[in-house]
Amino acid sequence: MGKGKTMPRNSSQPRPFSWELFFLLFTALGFLSFSYRYLDDLARGHEGTLARRLLEEGTGVYSVLVLLPLVLRFARIYLFEKKGWLLLAAKHLAGAVAFSAVHTSIMALSRHYIFPLLGQGPYDYGIMFYRYPMELSNDLISYTVFVVVYYYFERLRIAQAQQLAAAKLQTELAQAQLENLRLQLQPHFLFNTLNTISSVMYEDVRAADAMITQLGDLLRLTLQASRTHEIPLAEELEIARLYLDLMQKRFENKLQVSYAIDPSLNDTLVPQLVLQPLLENSLRHGMKSGNGPIELSVAAHREDGSLVLQVLDSGCGLGETDSSAIFGRGVGLSNIRDRLAHLYGDRQQFLISNRPSGGAEVTLRVPLHTSAQISQASE
Repeated sequence: MGKGKTMPRNSSQPRPFSWELFFLLFTALGFLSFSYRYLDDLARGHEGTLARRLLEEGTGVYSVLVLLPLVLRFARIYLFEKKGWLLLAAKHLAGAVAFSAVHTSIMALSRHYIFPLLGQGPYDYGIMFYRYPMELSNDLISYTVFVVVYYYFERLRIAQAQQLAAAKLQTELAQAQLENLRLQLQPHFLFNTLNTISSVMYEDVRAADAMITQLGDLLRLTLQASRTHEIPLAEELEIARLYLDLMQKRFENKLQVSYAIDPSLNDTLVPQLVLQPLLENSLRHGMKSGNGPIELSVAAHREDGSLVLQVLDSGCGLGETDSSAIFGRGVGLSNIRDRLAHLYGDRQQFLISNRPSGGAEVTLRVPLHTSAQISQASE
């Protein structure tokens, strides 16, 4: 009769076809079959058969459509049959015979009642003993097409579902790794800051007390930002400023801080707590020089569709150390490197180098994007 394409049963997957489309498809097939039969009648000089041919093909096509859900349900039972092709073929042969017998019976009964009801007189379907095997040849082809097409699309759906599940698992794994990196950094940051305050406690209790208050403000901002892996640059800079205020109380006149921030970048997203480890690293190595006050500068500008963050210091620089070896010296820098790789892949850059004028320069380059742009892209 014609072939129809089945649809996935899983409600979580989009259905490529609907039963409305099946109805239209079978109607079109019935009309094509009717046209062939009716034109053949006209070619043979048999006139006045339009209504009868229309009823014949209509009852034939729509009786198949009524049985199609049962055929697909039967096919679904043996979708994952593991007992061999011969046994599967035998089961489907039995299914095809049953389908043909029911289909033929429905056609015979429907025409028996519909033809007289619509004024076409009695319908003679012939001797049913011969009609059943005659219709079996056509129905066997139809049944085979239905089952093959159904198996194809069902296995395609299953393969796609497995790919989606694998991709989802990979994403969840990456998120778990990223979350682990973020959680790893927070106690590291807290421990180092408390250690700094502890060193001040024996020298100036009031200063240490003020630093503890500032640390509370800093932790509050950090916890607020910890709900997500990325935060606006303005929030990240506020955390950096609080941290540097703490360090200025610790080192007093030995630390001078400046900022060069493009204000249009305040809403740009950056990894949460990305500046503090860089600042801590610059202070730890910069103070080793012993050459007077250390100048520390934080800069942010846009360049070729990227946000460029820089931390520059006037300390002792890297010396003869290979910059690649620096990443293995502690939690902070290696943590940033790994988080950048997880978040942005090869669209990021993390460089540490000596400045020509002395000191070190850390440069981060990440994609330029905002939370508003992400929301628009997801709609």
